[in-house]
Amino acid sequence: MRSRVPWALAVAVGLSSGLAGYVIHAARVNRIPKQVVQVKRLTDMAGMEESPAISPDGKTVAFVALTGGKRQIWTVPTSGGTPQMITKDDVDHYDPRWSPDSNSLIFYTYKPGTIWEIGAQGGAARRMVDSLAPGDLSHDGKRLAFVRIQGELAVCLRDGSDSHAVTKLGPDYYTHLRWAPDDKKIALLEADDIHSSVYVVSLPTGAPVRAADDIRRPQSFTWAPDNSGLIISTHGELWFVPRVEGRSPWQLTFGELAYESPDVDAAGNVVVSRRNLDGSEADIVMFSGLKW
Repeated sequence: MRSRVPWALAVAVGLSSGLAGYVIHAARVNRIPKQVVQVKRLTDMAGMEESPAISPDGKTVAFVALTGGKRQIWTVPTSGGTPQMITKDDVDHYDPRWSPDSNSLIFYTYKPGTIWEIGAQGGAARRMVDSLAPGDLSHDGKRLAFVRIQGELAVCLRDGSDSHAVTKLGPDYYTHLRWAPDDKKIALLEADDIHSSVYVVSLPTGAPVRAADDIRRPQSFTWAPDNSGLIISTHGELWFVPRVEGRSPWQLTFGELAYESPDVDAAGNVVVSRRNLDGSEADIVMFSGLKW
């Protein structure tokens, strides 16, 4: 579903970005004026750079890249610079998320299914909790959302203690947990071999409520920093899904390439993994000034 009046977006590309492709923003009538969005390429490594996460202070982006046959966590400054490898274990690492103070990261390993925490400069990782899926830290930094072995959405303290169930989940696979900016809700992605859907759970013990009926097969998502809705990636484009009853989603990007795994900081800077059409390469880019 496209918005009623599309506007051509003037794209300002930084000199260091080397960006190919384009982005066009679809603005709603009397809502968002014609705007300029700066697009900056942050990585140019061989292969796939995926699952970007921008630090709360907006200075660093963590991402996953295949290195020596294993998926490792890397970081790169948003101001530009050389990426730094943070993890160096002989296992695959997934879905980095930042602590609120931008001093550490959490990530997930499947074998065993565990959430870990590591300093932003690397070092020894600390086991946090066993989980069936990647987790997320609350914005106050005190609580960790994860999926318990019993198939429950659960919350515990950052040290792994005081674990308690929020709601029982269904038999499908759940991932991509995200605290809302006000820490009063948790969104997550339900997926099986055919379908995927975004659900939102209100705390302390709400039932999962489907949040994006008009979006088919969402790939990933993040909350808007003002808590107004969700930025969702589907079929290689970004959509905004407002959390206001009666308002329809609208498309944010139209591009020659695929934009996946969005994340956003408090200032509204959006980072994505930008994949080429044959899926052989993906890099990390950042949009500044994108409105919804």
